[in-house]
Amino acid sequence: MEKIDNVKLNKDKRDTNVVKGDNKKNIVLMFPGQGSQYLKMGFDFLNLDKDLGFKKYLDIASEKTKFDILQIISNENGDGFGNNLGQTFFSQVSILGLSCFLSDYLFKFLGLNKNNILCSLGHSLGDYSALYSCGYFSFEDVLDIVIYRAKLMSKANETLEGAMAAIIGIDSDELANIINEFNDLDNKYHKVFIANYNDYTQSVITGKKVDVEKFLDFLKSKSNAKAIPLKVNTASHCPLMQQVSVKMGEYLERITLKEPIVKFYSSSQLIFPSTSMIKDVLKNQLISPINWVKSIEFLLTSNSEIFIEVGPGKVLSGLVKKIAAKNGKKVEIFNTDNLLEIENIKKFFNF
Repeated sequence: MEKIDNVKLNKDKRDTNVVKGDNKKNIVLMFPGQGSQYLKMGFDFLNLDKDLGFKKYLDIASEKTKFDILQIISNENGDGFGNNLGQTFFSQVSILGLSCFLSDYLFKFLGLNKNNILCSLGHSLGDYSALYSCGYFSFEDVLDIVIYRAKLMSKANETLEGAMAAIIGIDSDELANIINEFNDLDNKYHKVFIANYNDYTQSVITGKKVDVEKFLDFLKSKSNAKAIPLKVNTASHCPLMQQVSVKMGEYLERITLKEPIVKFYSSSQLIFPSTSMIKDVLKNQLISPINWVKSIEFLLTSNSEIFIEVGPGKVLSGLVKKIAAKNGKKVEIFNTDNLLEIENIKKFFNF
């Protein structure tokens, strides 16, 4: 099996030391998490040559998982989104594969200069793609880790029956007060948590499915906020993932990290962790909320000028736009969802 390594790049006519767009500094790369997947994502990039095409990454993922990941993304077996790509295992592996490919595409094919990257950060699962982009892992190694993580979470989902829901139109402090009131009604049996602080009026809650459903009814009596149940059956980023977190930590102890080329920022711990801290960050991420708002606020004060979403969809791009506007910051925001969006990046950087 031919290996993909994002640190030792194959030198050819498309990967040179002369990089256009070097005047574009302080770039932040953002990597999406579970929930951003959609059928036929990445298909614009399937038919590139064997060294740079998305299919190469899918082939490696298929070999390791023993499933045809391209078929899962294509929905060729006709089982539908919810039964295939919507499953935790398949969505996590597929998002990782596409995000890692797109990271390499930016650096190898377009010639984005890593010296101009302020940092990479991820949203939940996106941490793993971000760490790959920084140079901590080879693609094969990070794929092994995410496959293990996805299996752990899928198994936990079978017994936990977790759920998540986006709450829109209410600030996080007010939402936290309502959650505390709900949890105090019967602290032993009913408990929900804030899993994601996405922007100023959008958060994600999590917990056992029965508790999330009860809380959504309770929320209606307290607020006009809109609730959207998410297409996941997990209870991520809360204490209910404690056992998964412990097992993940034990697995990560066997992993050897490479020295990074780009800095990584943790959206769960709100730090630039040292290499020695990365494993603890990934372990604790499962039981810690993702604070996207504070992460982007911090990066906006760190002279970030350009944000590029690397992976399927445009969710993170939209969140950054709102956060930047709230803070009176003007930034350039791009995504890599298809070749048309790539053209926007090429024009901006004069590639």
